[in-house]
Amino acid sequence: MSQPKRAISDEAALRLVVEGTASETGTEFFRALVKNLAAVMGTSGAWVTEYLPHQQRLRAYAFWLQDRFVEHFEYDIAGTVCAPVVESKKLVHIPDRLVELYPSAKLPGLNAVSYLGVPLLDPRGDVMGHLSVLDANPLPADPRLISLFQIFAARAAAEQRRLRQETEVRAREEELSALLDSAMDAVVMLDTAGLVTRVNPAAERLFGCTAEDLLGENLRGFLPPESAAQFDGFIKELNAPSADRPQLWIPHSFPVLRWDKSVFPAEATISRFANRGQEFHTVILRNVDERLAAERRIALLAEEAEFLRESVRDLAGMGEMLGASPAMKELFEALKRVAVTDATVLIFGETGTGKELIARSIHQAGARKDKPLIRVNCAAIPGALMESEFFGHERGAFTGAATRREGRFALADGGTLFLDEVGELPLDLQAKLLRVLQEGEFEPLGSARTRKVDVRVVAATNRDLAAMAREGKFREDLFYRLNVFPLRAPPLRERGHDVALLARAFAERFARRMGRRLDPLLPDDFRRLEDYPWPGNVRELQNVIERAIIFSTGSRIDLNPAMPAAAVPALPPADAGDHADSPILSVKELESLERANIERALAACDGKISGENGAASRLGLPPSTLTSRMKALGIQRQV
Repeated sequence: MSQPKRAISDEAALRLVVEGTASETGTEFFRALVKNLAAVMGTSGAWVTEYLPHQQRLRAYAFWLQDRFVEHFEYDIAGTVCAPVVESKKLVHIPDRLVELYPSAKLPGLNAVSYLGVPLLDPRGDVMGHLSVLDANPLPADPRLISLFQIFAARAAAEQRRLRQETEVRAREEELSALLDSAMDAVVMLDTAGLVTRVNPAAERLFGCTAEDLLGENLRGFLPPESAAQFDGFIKELNAPSADRPQLWIPHSFPVLRWDKSVFPAEATISRFANRGQEFHTVILRNVDERLAAERRIALLAEEAEFLRESVRDLAGMGEMLGASPAMKELFEALKRVAVTDATVLIFGETGTGKELIARSIHQAGARKDKPLIRVNCAAIPGALMESEFFGHERGAFTGAATRREGRFALADGGTLFLDEVGELPLDLQAKLLRVLQEGEFEPLGSARTRKVDVRVVAATNRDLAAMAREGKFREDLFYRLNVFPLRAPPLRERGHDVALLARAFAERFARRMGRRLDPLLPDDFRRLEDYPWPGNVRELQNVIERAIIFSTGSRIDLNPAMPAAAVPALPPADAGDHADSPILSVKELESLERANIERALAACDGKISGENGAASRLGLPPSTLTSRMKALGIQRQV
């Protein structure tokens, strides 16, 4: 067994405690401490640690062992001689036979025999770490050595507490900086003279300059004279002995100058605080223009959202289809039967009869109502792009295909695909459409991958697909595949009193949208509407009612300038004596009469429509109404 080292004097030991660590802090302090501790105690090793409670580990600040430092020393406390020190929070002294009691205490090159350890506690009594020594010789319980050891431990605990406080202060400063830096409003800190001592990034953006430009400047230099006078008054009010609160809110506009001397209105908060015996003020500024612009944007978005909601309501026929005629009742019954199935539906009928509304009703009443309804207007898509629109394409599939794109079938997967104007499909695409309908699969353009889809198809047309199939203009097999459940949208002229029902609903809707208070339509108005053949069907009726409301100047809806049939002079009432045998004119005869009357007026005016001597003035019609009737009756203007 090696001989114990000769102990140094008490005076030399205390000098090592005080002078050996006086000029050091942090890691260098702990390195000096353990080196001097080993010299004072006459041991082979000494170390001071930080305790990591969540990991149950000790991490050495410094470890002096056999005349050198051991770097990055860290270990679990379980099973070690240090565990009792941490767990009991008391000094632990093992004078001899250390390795027999704790085999883990055996270190390379050192046959440790003795150990002395003490916990380092914070003000709350929690373990921060510990200080230990060990030696290859027995370490008797010498009160003098233990007292010196505890002096070193007190110094180590004091430095560790200082480091923790320093870390906490640094963390609070970082939190404060992060809070200021993330604030949307400009924060400006001023000293008692009004000089800027600190600003956040929002202040840099608000003033249009850098923090370096602002620091040291007097805030009054960024205030117009009236604002500077207000600011001085606020500061005086804040600093008054009678002030009952340390901040003031300025809710009205407070003009402020940017770095380029442009002016913006601001809202401001001014507060007072003290730090290190000095008074400071904090000014928080918000650009009111930005808030007003945001409010305007919100209002605009709200208007757009309302417009979109109104558009959806328009498309959906105010949420439901209207009609009480036998033709509509028959249609409603058919809709109820087919909507609950997945059958393909072909809707045919004249333009303006509401075929898309029927398709929406089928979708909403079926099991797929929570899935998308995708509409494709087959007449509006160029032939070269139609296949990509239907089936999508991969990147690079053709010139201009810079990105991958999903087609309408993929978007409608699980839902409904509405093919409007299906009669306009080119023949080559009809074959590919037929495959999707029959097999439920397709390949996107530029891809060899087959994609499966589950789509219900509802198609609509105003053309005679059966005749087109016979003429070879439409694939016969596709026609029969679409014509699983045909639905006819009845024209308005076959719906009788539905005209009055729809006119009343349209009038209420447009009056509400335009903010007008209008009287209801009169019975004579309804009779006049029902007598017209409505070649444009529901869409034409809707346009007429909207046009009539626009033309109306009072509370009475005036149909005269809006009705296309106004061009036809009203027939005199039948007189039993003079006209008992007068023939009753048919609709076609009335149209022929109207056509001839317009043509005579155009001829008399040399083809001139508008103006003082135009045909419209001569007929007592607005020029737009006359042009619309000419188009409806197929009258060509002669120049």
